[in-house]
Amino acid sequence: MERRRLQLKITDVGFETFQSVFEWSFVRVHAGEEYGTGEAGPIPDLVGCGEAFRPLLVGEDALKVNRIEEKLRHATLYAGTSYQSIASAVNIALHDLIGKHLNVPVWQLIGGDRDEIRVYADAHAGTSFEEIDSVLVPVGEPRAEPGGRKKRRPSTPRAASPILGRLAEERFTEVYTPEAFARRALEMKRAGYSAVKFDLDVPTPFTRAANRRSGEVGLREAAYLGEIAAAVRQAIGEDMELAIDLHWRYDVGSALRICRALEPSRVRWVEDPTPATKSLSNLAELGAITSRTPIPIATGENLRSVAEFIQLLDAGVLVWTPDLVKAGGITEGRRIAELASLYDLEFSPHNISSPVGTMASAHACSLSNTFGYLEFHCHGLDEWPRMARSKAPVVQEGVVRLGEEPGLGLELDEEYVRRRFGHFEL
Repeated sequence: MERRRLQLKITDVGFETFQSVFEWSFVRVHAGEEYGTGEAGPIPDLVGCGEAFRPLLVGEDALKVNRIEEKLRHATLYAGTSYQSIASAVNIALHDLIGKHLNVPVWQLIGGDRDEIRVYADAHAGTSFEEIDSVLVPVGEPRAEPGGRKKRRPSTPRAASPILGRLAEERFTEVYTPEAFARRALEMKRAGYSAVKFDLDVPTPFTRAANRRSGEVGLREAAYLGEIAAAVRQAIGEDMELAIDLHWRYDVGSALRICRALEPSRVRWVEDPTPATKSLSNLAELGAITSRTPIPIATGENLRSVAEFIQLLDAGVLVWTPDLVKAGGITEGRRIAELASLYDLEFSPHNISSPVGTMASAHACSLSNTFGYLEFHCHGLDEWPRMARSKAPVVQEGVVRLGEEPGLGLELDEEYVRRRFGHFEL
C-alpha cells in the first residue's frame, strides 16, 4: 500500500498588535480552514514589517519547519534583529498549527516530558504595573493595584525617555521602601508562587543624579538595596526563591557592590547587572562580575540564537534567560535548552508575553533537563486570563499545567480582545 505524504500548505499569514501592559504582537499562519497562532517580541510596527514576510510563507508546507526557518533566516540577513521576533512568532504559529492538525499538544510533539512548568512571579518594584510600548516608553498612568482599575490610558506617551536605563525619569516614593517590597513578596507567596523576582534598579533616598547617569551606586545606596532584599527574605522565609533584576543599569564596580549587599539574602540570581548584557558584547565585563561574586549571574533575554548563548560559556553566566518570542521560537528554544543541559546550566526563560507566548515558552520548557523557572510578568493583571480561552487557567498557583489539548492548548478570545482593545483581526 502506497503511503501518502502529509502536506499542510500555507494559504495566508496575518499580523496584529494591541497595547496592554506591554505591546503584544501576534502572527497567525493559515492552512485553509486550519490555523496556528504565535507571538512576537515587542518591535515597532509589526503589522507593517510583517507584510514583507507574507510572500515568503504563502505556498510553503507548514510541516517543513526547518525549511521555513532557514528561508526566513537568510531572507532577513540585512534586516536587523527585530525581524527575528517575527520569525519567532512564525515558528510558534507553525507548532500550534501542526499540533492542531495532528491532534497532539506541542509539548508531546517535540518530545517533552514535564507537564507542570514552575513559574516565578516578577513582582516589579514594590508596586503593580506600568504600561509601556514597543520602545519601552510609558504610555499611561501606572496601573492600579488589582481590584482598583484606573481609567484607560491616553493614547500618547507620557514620557520622552524609555522606562529603563541611566536616562530613566524616576523619583523615590514610598513604593520603593523595604516595607512595600516585603508586602508585595508576601502577596506572591500567598498566591502560591515558589519564587519571586524584584527589580532593584530603583531610586533610593540616597540616589544622586550624577551617579545614576554614570551607572554608579554609592555605599549608602547599595546598603539600602541590600535592606530591600533582606526585608523580602525575612517576609518570605527560606522556602521561597528570590531573584533580582538590575536591568542593565550599573557599571562593573557598582554591580559588584550591589551583589555584596545582596549576599546575606541568599538570592538565586542577579539578572542583567551591566549594559554588556543588553546584547552580545563585551563578554569580559560579564566575566569580571561572575568571577568576583558567589551569586549566579543571569542573562539572555536579548540574545537571539544558540550561537550567541555559546559565547556566554566562557563568561561564567550560570543562568540562561532566553526570551523565546525573540530568540527563534520553540525550535531555537529547544537548541538553547539542550546546550544549557550539556553544561548543567539553569534554563529559566524570560517572559513578558501574553498567554500565547507564555504557553509557547512553557511547552519548550517541557523538554529542558536543567529547567528552573519560567517568568510570569502579569500576576494580578485582570485582562491577562480573560484574553485567552483554555480548559484550565494558564497560570495557577505558580504553575503552568500542560494538558492534552492540541497545539498550544489555548485560543485568543478575539471577541474579548476586540471589545477591550478596540480592534483585532488575524
